[in-house]
Amino acid sequence: MFQTLGCISTRQNFFVAALLLIGTATASAQSASADKEQPLVRRDVARLTLAGAQRVIAAAQIQAEQMGVQSNIAVVDDGGHLLAFARMDGARPSSIYTAITKAVSAATHRQPTGPLGGDQLSGVHLSLALENAATASGGKFTTLRGGIPIVLDDQVIGAIGVGGATGEQDAEVAAAGIAAVTQSLTDADQSVQGPPTTKENTVFGNWVIVDIDGHGVVELAEPTLEIAADGSVSGNTSVNRYFGKATIAGDQIQFGKMGATRRAGPPALMDQEQQFLNALGKVTRYKIDDKDLLHLFDGDWNELLRASKYVTR
Repeated sequence: MFQTLGCISTRQNFFVAALLLIGTATASAQSASADKEQPLVRRDVARLTLAGAQRVIAAAQIQAEQMGVQSNIAVVDDGGHLLAFARMDGARPSSIYTAITKAVSAATHRQPTGPLGGDQLSGVHLSLALENAATASGGKFTTLRGGIPIVLDDQVIGAIGVGGATGEQDAEVAAAGIAAVTQSLTDADQSVQGPPTTKENTVFGNWVIVDIDGHGVVELAEPTLEIAADGSVSGNTSVNRYFGKATIAGDQIQFGKMGATRRAGPPALMDQEQQFLNALGKVTRYKIDDKDLLHLFDGDWNELLRASKYVTR
């Protein structure tokens, strides 16, 4: 009897060992197969450098000086880690943490900071909610304006956060920093690729709007339009800075929803701003004539906007 049980036990042990060996071999084969199918390292990831971060801060600081505000300016990488920081003379120490939090929030959430849609809180309740949210997140989330992601080829490579003034002013300073680095990247791409060889490519660059839906524009208050090679869009309505993305293919161009600062201005300029942004949202096609004027049309080829080239330097 004991010999029979011993034999069964030996056979069971052998069977279990065989299963383990088969399972190990199968797992190894699956792992090897997965290694062949999936890359282990991404080599095409762009990184924001210290020089790039400093360029953003320098442009934002110039904008703040022009506006007469003293700002704390932070730039982080795509993971929300601090790359560079500047505190202008006279900037409030209490806004240092705020600026960094805005930058981290914009980078990690992949969108500009600002009030949440449908938020009905106000006054003291809103301030308390924002304070609690920032504290609970460990400084990684805020709904205060002034944080904007830096986007290259549809990839967030970093973000800027500005604190020290009103939310609208902080956002305007941040947008100026974004516009500067976007333009620098566009110029670098053009210097490598050489001058455009077709009219199709000349849509990239800086434009000043000379007509909106056949009604002209307010003199000395013309909106601007800057289109980068990666599709990034920014500009000035003459009251507010705006920024977003465009999709370009052949003679087709579509502008996505634009983010913008929220400063108030004279009624005539506010009306012009609304007309401009509304027209921009309806554009589906473009054409550049022999005078280098940019014509933006809707789907029926009705001209919505007309612009001429301008140089920012």
